[in-house]
Amino acid sequence: MDLKWLLVRRIVLVAIACFVFGSAFSIYRTAIDVQRQNNQLAESVGRQLDLQLVRIQTALDIAKRFPDWDLVTTYALQPGQCVQLFDAKGAVLRSSCEGVNNAAVSAPEWFIAAYKYFLNAEASASRPLQYRGEPHGMVVASSDPVATAAQAWTTISPMLGLSAFLIATLCVVTYWVIDRALAPTKDILAGLNRLAQGDLECRLPAFHLAELNRISEVFNALSRDLSKATADRAELARKLVDAQEQERLHIARELHDDVAQQLSGINAVAACVRRKVNRNDVTAAQDASELEGMTSELIVSLRKTLAYLRPSEIDDLGLIQSLRSLVEKHNILAHGATHFSLDTSGDLADLSKEASAHVYRIVQEALTNAAKHAQAHNVEVKLNKYREKGADRIELAVDDDGCGMTTQDKSAMSGWGMIGMRERVLALSGRFAAGPNPAGGFGLHIEFSAQPGQ
Repeated sequence: MDLKWLLVRRIVLVAIACFVFGSAFSIYRTAIDVQRQNNQLAESVGRQLDLQLVRIQTALDIAKRFPDWDLVTTYALQPGQCVQLFDAKGAVLRSSCEGVNNAAVSAPEWFIAAYKYFLNAEASASRPLQYRGEPHGMVVASSDPVATAAQAWTTISPMLGLSAFLIATLCVVTYWVIDRALAPTKDILAGLNRLAQGDLECRLPAFHLAELNRISEVFNALSRDLSKATADRAELARKLVDAQEQERLHIARELHDDVAQQLSGINAVAACVRRKVNRNDVTAAQDASELEGMTSELIVSLRKTLAYLRPSEIDDLGLIQSLRSLVEKHNILAHGATHFSLDTSGDLADLSKEASAHVYRIVQEALTNAAKHAQAHNVEVKLNKYREKGADRIELAVDDDGCGMTTQDKSAMSGWGMIGMRERVLALSGRFAAGPNPAGGFGLHIEFSAQPGQ
């Protein structure tokens, strides 16, 4: 539903509710006034009859004249109002009523029926007659419900036309005001549609209303963030492709410069051994020994290449032991200038092979960067597994107390190593953060779910 019509409808409903409440209050006041008039009439007639009883007891009047109803008829009754005198047994002794001009009654039937149903239709009032403790009857004053309903209708009927006019005017004015106030929402909807269609350069102008202006600020900030994220993702994809090509070039170079040459040498020596064996040359054993050495070197070279592609100790020893070996190698290479340490907690044995390989490579790259650039005395690796909201999560932190980003090679933040780490964290659907620590040094913090897809 359109927002303007929704607001107009609610305002009209409130106006109608106010009118209904006001009309109900007026009708209730009319009923209260009728009840008050009947109470006053019953009390006045009762006092007159009490006075007559006193005169009879004092011999100033005779009992046959009781009740002296001529005094009652002097009271001006309202249309439809009656006053009656009942004896002690409930029989009507006297009665006086003011008639109702049915032709003058303009209240509709539904209103009269509703009035009788919801309110005291007769609004009767009674007053007992007693003298010296003896009951002498009951004075009852009542009103015809038709006359009372007509009086109530006369009170509210002038309000109906005026209220209808005011509500119609209110609808028009409210719609116009709301339409003017919500005019900027058209620009907001247009901006959202452009953003949904991929136009990340779309921006909203500033608005006068504080709420709409806040929406504009958030929308523009979101557009800028999405535009930057898209650009960063495109740049990351480009660098990842370049990094992949560099890896392939490195592996091809290693295979060509080392393995291929070794194989060529092995082939040549093997041919030489074959010829010498055919000639029974005693130097064949020396060539065979040389062939054995070349084969050993080839095996070592292949192992280095395989270790570069994937460390075998992760599958053989597990992630924790592989990280300890990696930290120990860095301690040996540092010769005491930098102390590398590893702190783990939680059961990491059930971590998947892919996740273990990513964690190992990230720690390997982080320690290499720290050793090259940090000039730190201490480098600490923390790997923690914890449970949050029913799911296992992994937290990895590599912090040093070195020189931070002031003299550390800042290009490392956008280099291949950092790109590779971001790529691995992205593959783990985790969060990546790297930068100077508040207490000094440099820190790398990663968090991801231990279960894929969570």
